[in-house]
Amino acid sequence: MDKPMLVFKRFSHQIHLMVQREAKRCGIEFMGGPQGQVVRFLDIREENQDLVLIKDIEKELNISKSVASNLVKRMVQNGLVELEANPSDKRAKFVRLTDKARSQMQQVKAFFKRIDKQLLADVDEGELLIFEKVLNQLQENIKRIGGEDEEVS
Repeated sequence: MDKPMLVFKRFSHQIHLMVQREAKRCGIEFMGGPQGQVVRFLDIREENQDLVLIKDIEKELNISKSVASNLVKRMVQNGLVELEANPSDKRAKFVRLTDKARSQMQQVKAFFKRIDKQLLADVDEGELLIFEKVLNQLQENIKRIGGEDEEVS
């Protein structure tokens, strides 16, 4: 592979555009972007009965504090999440899904299951395992270089 970073950037962009386009076609366009990532993250954490703070969203999406705060603010306005004060730390707020967001989760889960299935169509299981192994090694290399979970401002 001659220019791996360019290939990965293009691939990531293609996936992003495809998910946005498909989500819009299915009437759940907000799920194609960061709000969808947060809703899915909160749903998984709620299934495990874990409480989520805004700083957990920052870490999960690898975004800054201000970006996470603005994202959550928009989601509150869109009726997808609600904030609850943390009794032990008044500055920290718990983020929870609203009933509106929970009611859409089955549709969202089905959407991503279908996308995943279509994305992996005609991909050999053995080749997929090799691909995962290579991706894991690349992630280890990134850690060694010092690029994990670091945002440059």
